[in-house]
Formats: sequence, structure tokens, C-alpha cells
Amino acid sequence: MVTIPISTGPKTMIEIACFITPHGFGHATRMIAILEALQSRIPDLRPHLFTTVPESVFAETLTNFSHHPLQCDIGLVQKDGFTADLEKTIIRLQEFLPFQDSLVKDLARRIQGCSLVCCDIASLGIAVAREAGIVSVLIENFTWDWIYQAYLPQHPGLMPAIDYLKSQYQRVDIHIRSEPVCGAGKGDLVCPPIFRRIRRLRSDVRNDLGCQDKRVVLISMGGIDIELPFISQLSAIPGTLFILAGQQQTNTTLGDNVLLLSRDSSYYHPDLINAADLVICKSGYSTVAECYQAGVPLVTVGRAIFPESAVLERFTATKMNGQSLDRVYFLSGSWLTTLDQLCSGHRLSPAPTNGADTVADHLLPILSGN
Repeated sequence: MVTIPISTGPKTMIEIACFITPHGFGHATRMIAILEALQSRIPDLRPHLFTTVPESVFAETLTNFSHHPLQCDIGLVQKDGFTADLEKTIIRLQEFLPFQDSLVKDLARRIQGCSLVCCDIASLGIAVAREAGIVSVLIENFTWDWIYQAYLPQHPGLMPAIDYLKSQYQRVDIHIRSEPVCGAGKGDLVCPPIFRRIRRLRSDVRNDLGCQDKRVVLISMGGIDIELPFISQLSAIPGTLFILAGQQQTNTTLGDNVLLLSRDSSYYHPDLINAADLVICKSGYSTVAECYQAGVPLVTVGRAIFPESAVLERFTATKMNGQSLDRVYFLSGSWLTTLDQLCSGHRLSPAPTNGADTVADHLLPILSGN
């Protein structure tokens, strides 16, 4: 089979390739924020996205891009949104690593004509960039070798993947770390949290929601399915509109105070966060960063063992007046009896700087040829 390079645009167009881990949607939304900032500076920039994250996630924000479905990373195989299956993860890693030479060479041919390769912890992109002779950029607040170390005592079968991935990450040309960073690595640049920008006024979104004077509690668990057993208890809470984002169901309401929003809802997630009086979320990078942007009171729900959770929870506690809930306590719905206390936090000033702008300014000289 003859592989046709992806570069088909006008000569004036600047093209880049992006390899994005499909572990949840947070890595994709972080890349989206960076691409949005880059395209504001280079309107004719066209990114080519290699990932199994659905194209619709990118289409919420970006217009001039191409999507190439590719399993470019394993990450962690999830039993559910809070729990990883390490045995299956090891099996998948053994099948995926080391990268097949034929795959790397084929992808290197496909990205010829690109000026840069950006990777959000999918190190396959680094290997492809080296083969293609293109500058590679790693964007992360953690890397998989660091994550796997936390599970190593109980799962020694992770050691080959740790060693291999660490060697791949070390070959990157430009290493960018986004706060809150995990681990002791330095990187070439450390930037503030990266987030997609708020688009609409808080008052306009609340008017659309029809919440009147109700307080709005947004429950957002990211891009991985999580069953929420307490949903039936929410209708008994007066004066509160509960919005459950990222549901599989089509948009619907339960009673007059529970709104279930599907993943393809027309409401932009950063706008929903800004409209809320309280956000309760899984301790994941993207939602924490978007709450940091808005200054909205935040409660995180930790993930057992997953080492990023502790870093994010410390950041929310020290920088955002955040609170945290135990996973079992959260899923039981017992926290509803303390909802007034959880909602008592005050809004902070919006984040002064978007790390996406910091990254875009750092990469601009490479893309502009200066």
C-alpha cells in the first residue's frame, strides 16, 4: 500500500503533527488549548492530530485541522473512571512496546512537510519525529514512566515499559512541563496551568440553563465512564441545580433540578465551569486547570494509588482553596449532607496567565523560522 503524506495544503500553510494519548480527554483538551493559542498567532497553522480521542472533542474548539485515528499510546487500561486494571495494562504494553519500526517509518513518511511534532505524553510521536528529522516537543505534567513507578511494587511487570518509555522521553528536542508538575524533572520550560478559554459570559450561560437564583453544582468526571449511584438522591436537594456533564445519555432532566448533559452537548465545558457555583470533579488535570481559570470553588475526588491525584489535590488546596472527597464517600452520596459547607468557598480572581500562551510564545520562533 502506498502511503500518501498528510501535507496537501497550500505552500503558505504551516503544518504540525500532534500525537495525543487517549487516556481520558484531559490531554486532548490541553493540546487543544495550545493549538488555539498557536492559531491565534499563526492563522494558517494546520495541525494533524494522531489519536483515538474522538474528532468531535477537537471540533468543539478547532476548525482547521485533520484527524487521523491512531492508537499512539496505552497509558492505563481502566476498569472504570477511578480504577485501573494493571494486569491488562501490562499485557497491552507488552503488545505495543517497543514501537514497531514499520509503524514509525510509515508515520514518518506521513508527516513529511510538518514543521513540528507535538506530543502530549504519547512518546511514539518523539520516535516518529526523530525518524522524520523534525523537531519534537513533549508537553506534560507527568510522564507514563513516572506514573508506572507508583504501581511497580505490586506489578513488577511494568519495569520494561518504564525503562523503554523513559529512554524515549529523553530523546525529545524540547521538553515543556505544565504546572502543577509531577516528579522532579526540569524541562526546557515550565509554564502555568494550560486551559481552554472561556467563551461566554457567566450570566448568559446561567440564563440559558434557566437556573434563576438556584446555586449551580457541576459534577464532571472527565472522559471515562463512571457510574454515579447517588443521582436519585439529588432531586431531594432544594434550591440547587445539579449538572452532570459527560453522560452517555442524550441531554435530559430528572425532576426540576438535575440536568444530564451528554458528551456532545452544545454547552462548552469551560463555560459550564464558569457558570457554576461549585465544581465537583475527578482529580484530573483538564478540569482542575479550567476551574483555575474561572476561580470557581472546587472539590476533587481522588483516584486510588494514581500518583497525579495527590499532586493535583495539593495544588487545589494551596492555590485554589479547594477541598477533596474520598471516592467511596463521594459515590455513596453522603457528601450531600454537607453540601452547604462544600459550597461555602468564595470565588477567586481568574487566572492571570494561560500556560497555553506561554507555550505558544515559546514555539512561535520555531514555526515562524526566526
